[in-house]
Amino acid sequence: MSRIADRTWEIERERRHEAYLSRVRSTTSEFVERYEAILADMRSQGLERYVPEEFRTLEAALRRLRALLSSDPERARDESRNMASDVHALPRMAREAQRHAFELERERQRRLGAELQALLDSIFRDIDDPVEREFAYVEAAALRDDLKSRLAAGTSADRIRHDIAQELTRIRAQARQQTDTWKAAHRQAAAPEVQAEVLRETRATALAAAQRNPEALRTLSAAWDAVRETSSEAEFQGALAAASAQADEAIVNEECRRTAVRAIFESLRKAGFAVETPRREAGEADRVVILARKPSGRQAEFRVDLGGELSYKFDHYEGSACKQDIDQVLPMLQKMYGINLSDERIRWENPDRLSRDARPLDNQEDRHG
Repeated sequence: MSRIADRTWEIERERRHEAYLSRVRSTTSEFVERYEAILADMRSQGLERYVPEEFRTLEAALRRLRALLSSDPERARDESRNMASDVHALPRMAREAQRHAFELERERQRRLGAELQALLDSIFRDIDDPVEREFAYVEAAALRDDLKSRLAAGTSADRIRHDIAQELTRIRAQARQQTDTWKAAHRQAAAPEVQAEVLRETRATALAAAQRNPEALRTLSAAWDAVRETSSEAEFQGALAAASAQADEAIVNEECRRTAVRAIFESLRKAGFAVETPRREAGEADRVVILARKPSGRQAEFRVDLGGELSYKFDHYEGSACKQDIDQVLPMLQKMYGINLSDERIRWENPDRLSRDARPLDNQEDRHG
């Protein structure tokens, strides 16, 4: 007896979900490591002090992501994607804030005398954002003449600080508002470059994992093209999430197929076959081929595609030996490896195998399909 048949295969739902979560966890972990490296590089350059609040916020977010990687990788992925632009924008903003604060400080030092400078320093020293602090100095410049005259008249610094307490509240509120406006404008101006950087990083990560999957590469290339066509931050985030989901799906499909191929390989080996190294079939069809032989000359051949189709051929058999091998190998796939097989379609079968030289007739393979 010999047989050629098609089956539908799928990984058990729980195992597929585990593969999916493993993919999400692995990819998100890569991004978290890159984000941490960006912040570490900023700290090494002393840039974090020019965006202190944003830096602390992202550090806390990264600590939370680290914890979520184990407990809830999907939520970690979503939060990672949402903070990508913030992380990539921060070094640019910090360098621009450094330049802006330096320019304001240089101009301030030129205008103010040493005594007035010392007084304002003591008033604004607890503002840790250099840009906000410099805006506060600018706002306080309106009081310069009054402060100078009072200092000249011998009024103590403590008395002056007490008298301008209410004015100081207004100055600091105005400085904070100006800082927020300046940062928002800078972020908007830098958005195209930041989005391009986020897209390059996300695309490179996905394509690197899909290099051995031609169909996935075609699908993902189209998905990334759609991301580039977006015009707003909201559209960008939505398109990036959709493209990333396609990447995850394609790569999980490939990982599930590798699991199926390994299961077939081991099942054939346990059934006494010498199994060749699995190979990709030449041509456009994205199938993996597993060939196996027994010393007696009996042969088994499996082809596995990404879409859930599996074909097998057991050949060079006589009598019931073919059925015995089929009944040993196929159930093993499910019982031991969690590969569910369904919808068998026999394309060719020689139940008697009257001649050792009998071979399947290619023109009649679909006769029973």
